[in-house]
Amino acid sequence: MLIGKREEFDLNEMAVFVHVVDAGSFTGAARNLDLPKSTVSRKITQLEERLGVRLIQRTTRSLRLTETGNAYYAQCSRILSEIQDANIAVTRMQSTPTGTLRITAPMLFGSAVLPKLIAGYLEKHPQVTIDMVLTDQRLDLVQEGVDLAFRVGQLEDSSLIGRHLGDARGVICASPEYVKKHGMPIHPDELENHQLLTLSNWSNWQLEGPEHQIHSHHVKPRIQVNDFASLYRLTLEGLGISAMPAMLAATGIREGRLVPVLPDWPFEASPIHALYPSNRHLSAKVRSFVDHVIECVRPIPPWEVCPAPAIPDYAEEQKKLKAPVIAANTQESATTGTEDIA
Repeated sequence: MLIGKREEFDLNEMAVFVHVVDAGSFTGAARNLDLPKSTVSRKITQLEERLGVRLIQRTTRSLRLTETGNAYYAQCSRILSEIQDANIAVTRMQSTPTGTLRITAPMLFGSAVLPKLIAGYLEKHPQVTIDMVLTDQRLDLVQEGVDLAFRVGQLEDSSLIGRHLGDARGVICASPEYVKKHGMPIHPDELENHQLLTLSNWSNWQLEGPEHQIHSHHVKPRIQVNDFASLYRLTLEGLGISAMPAMLAATGIREGRLVPVLPDWPFEASPIHALYPSNRHLSAKVRSFVDHVIECVRPIPPWEVCPAPAIPDYAEEQKKLKAPVIAANTQESATTGTEDIA
């Protein structure tokens, strides 16, 4: 290791020197290091020549440290001890989760899904702290010092390692009060007869039917907003039918505060991945957190929607009304913002 233009040192020579002093002889040090005595003697000579000082006074029967050698021994012992401590600490970090885990995720996924996953993980690993960055921008993991990223949507080509966690879908839903008052549509064409709520950049709903037929519905909203939290609250208030990510609607549906609409006409799924730079020398905190997440999301991810029991009654009630079905609009229209919404 180069210290300056003319000064350098060899840790092996320092280690041999400390072993010689501790053993009290070249023979004892050679035995402890499993080296020939000549190699030990040569290392000490090289060290003294490199430093330009005598460290050990040798006689045929004993050896004695010089004043300089005694001071050098104290410094070398401390340095080698600190190196050993550093090696032990790094090895422990690779086997025991510890330190700060820096995570990035999209805003919605991070706020709707990650808190519960993180709570369960920290309970098992009290020596880990979490630094979570929620953003819909795709950060450079290496440049931003991020250990782990969650991504929703198709992955770009990269050197990152990806673990597939499941799929995100959009779901059409409404409050039970709205459905009781206005009825339950049984075909996408009937959405034109309803009050629709939508996100500002999600005006086309691309739905796939039971027989894989594609239906593109252009939304004419009664209310449009620019964030999912407001859309969710407006839907709970019974102001109309909306489309939102299933991970946002799931809790409301499970609790009976929302009901799925047109459950046989889902949105296209977007994959969810956990990404990290490399499998090689992956730290224990990253490996254990990824394993914890996979354990929690399988076999059924927490963002999956469980239909409310009352749904069939609403559909049956609507069928009895025999509402006329408006002719399907076959005009193709492009979807916008699907990856961001799903």
